[in-house]
Amino acid sequence: MTEMETDPYTHRRALNPLVWLSLVFGVAVLIAAAVGTHWAVDQVDRRAVTAERRTIAAALALERESVVAGELRSIWQEARRNQDEPGSAAVLADVVRETYDLARVYILALDGGVVRAAEGSLLKEEVIDANDRAAVQLLVGQFGQMEGADEGPGFSTREANHTRLADTVRLEDGQLAFVGIRRIGPDGGGVDEASATSFHLVSIKPISPQLLASVADHFELEGLHIAAPRPDHATLPILNNAGRVIGFVAWQPNRPAVSLLWEAAPAGVSFLFLAATGLAFLLAWVRRTTVQLAATQTKTTYLALHDPLTGAANRVLFEKRLLEAMAYPYLARTTVALVAIDLDGFKDVNDTYGHAAGDQIIKQVATRLAFALPEEATLARLGGDEFALVQPGVLNEGQAKWICQNLMRVFDTPFVLTDASIEITASFGVALEEGNAVSATEMRRRADVALYASKAAGRNQLKVYDPAMDKSRREKRTLEVELRNALLTGQGLFLLYQPIFEAGSNAVAGAEALVRWDHPERGNLAPDMFIGMAEETGLINQLGTWVLEEAARFVVTSEVPWVAVNVSPLQFRNPDFADSVLRILSTRGLPAERLQLEITEGVLLQNSRAIQAMLAQLRTAGIRIALDDFGTGYSSIGHLRAHSLDKLKIDQSFTRSIVRDPATLSIVRSVIDLARALDMSVTAEGVEEEAQRRLLKDLGCTELQGFLLSRPLTAQRLLGLLAERRSVA
Repeated sequence: MTEMETDPYTHRRALNPLVWLSLVFGVAVLIAAAVGTHWAVDQVDRRAVTAERRTIAAALALERESVVAGELRSIWQEARRNQDEPGSAAVLADVVRETYDLARVYILALDGGVVRAAEGSLLKEEVIDANDRAAVQLLVGQFGQMEGADEGPGFSTREANHTRLADTVRLEDGQLAFVGIRRIGPDGGGVDEASATSFHLVSIKPISPQLLASVADHFELEGLHIAAPRPDHATLPILNNAGRVIGFVAWQPNRPAVSLLWEAAPAGVSFLFLAATGLAFLLAWVRRTTVQLAATQTKTTYLALHDPLTGAANRVLFEKRLLEAMAYPYLARTTVALVAIDLDGFKDVNDTYGHAAGDQIIKQVATRLAFALPEEATLARLGGDEFALVQPGVLNEGQAKWICQNLMRVFDTPFVLTDASIEITASFGVALEEGNAVSATEMRRRADVALYASKAAGRNQLKVYDPAMDKSRREKRTLEVELRNALLTGQGLFLLYQPIFEAGSNAVAGAEALVRWDHPERGNLAPDMFIGMAEETGLINQLGTWVLEEAARFVVTSEVPWVAVNVSPLQFRNPDFADSVLRILSTRGLPAERLQLEITEGVLLQNSRAIQAMLAQLRTAGIRIALDDFGTGYSSIGHLRAHSLDKLKIDQSFTRSIVRDPATLSIVRSVIDLARALDMSVTAEGVEEEAQRRLLKDLGCTELQGFLLSRPLTAQRLLGLLAERRSVA
């Protein structure tokens, strides 16, 4: 045995390197574990902060977009129409306070003058607040440059309503705020010609502690506030449209890994010898936490880019996909199709079945459209019953129409609610452009123009944008303005009266008032030239009031037994319609028994309790209600009984063929028998032949109307006819 082998000291010296090596290895393992743990904890917390930062950025982006979101057209119209009433501006302020949660709103004329200023629920002097002045002037200038770039042939006030701009600014008092501007146009009555132009609506929403607290509460954040960067806080730079940092949002970040590590520390100390097992557990925990954070981030991103009701893309995502489609470098020459989709008559569904049922219909529509989409297309719900579709790589107009026709077929099957089945159609407007040909804003405008043309063509239509549509819209807009002026001045509009005769005695029973328009340039216009336009633009209420006023003024001073006035279904959407009719009769001194209102079957088909109540109120007052053009719509006996009408008017299409067509004769005979059973009188329209008159009289028709008996007459000629009949008698 050697010396080394027998010397204990030498043996200990041999063991020392092993001990130190073990110690070094153990320390290295501990350091590696500590470093690894620290790295893992830091990575997890960084991911959490990153997710929070993205969440806050998305929330602030939505808040910024809210200053130019929604539609204020109807409120603005009402405010401008009643601009001399002190309560008009309060309507606007109330919208600001309750609907859009804006701090201040300014209505600016295009020359920069302040038309309205509101802060919260209070009206301000018509000046821009000193804190807002610089920001508002800068944004108006940028907006003017943007509008100038978009203007061109076909630009109009209505089209400019789709232009809007939002930015983030620092106000004069140092407060950060979202500022938005949009262009709006008055559309109500009572606005003089000088004000029939566009205005700028400027909205200001400060990034206030309350707003940040709301965001923090919604996303479970702590201490969200505006502050300079600090080491112990997470921060997010706030950028304006120019990309400059104008401030920072700071908050106390959630640190899930640190919290969990502190909770697990006692167990880690107690079971240090299980370092390997602990490390494996830590890695597993890191992986699980990472997956959870990724899932949270995915959910947050989804909610920021999708409509919560339908799951379709929202406006933000749709704009992104549209820009991507227009900028994509296609290998072949193709176009991008932007399709605007709007449900026909959806307001009637909400009015009849309630908004909950309307939401069910919207969800079903979105589901059906999603199943019918091409693979590359993006469907978005832009609000209400308005949808849009962007389809890249479209070869030609034929392919675009084929895509839209497939989408239109989803409306062939009725939509099912809990206790009803509803048939709904949709109108489609298509803009088809090469990606670099026009801007995204112009492409959206063209799709809206095509959609408007679809609605004007009778709905349930598909129209592809054509430049001629802009000319047609301008002409309709011009005619609309001219009709407004005619209603304001009373010049050009006049009434003719077509006598209605008793079938038995051939005496004048009454007369129907027919509106005509002697246009200074277009000559005499028949009702079908402007009634539809009045209904589209909301002028039908003013026009209907004018007709009723004129008819009552004439009849009350004449010997005409009664006068019949036609009423549009849209007039019944005004809850004050019945009261306004009775007010006119009272003002003019015309007894209610001398007025007959003629409604169409579209009024009955709305099946609205409010309409039933209005009709009942009018009949109780003594006014008679006649159902015009009976037989051309879809009224049922149940509708007739529910509304308790006084008279049926047989449409002239039946009168025209009653002598030659046995089937028509049977239908008319059944209608007359039905009217007798319901204790209603019957008037036949369009009597132009003596054989028709005799046959209708023999069938039991109460009254007759048509060119055989008399054409429409002026008021003076009608009085002459009455005098002539009295002299003969």
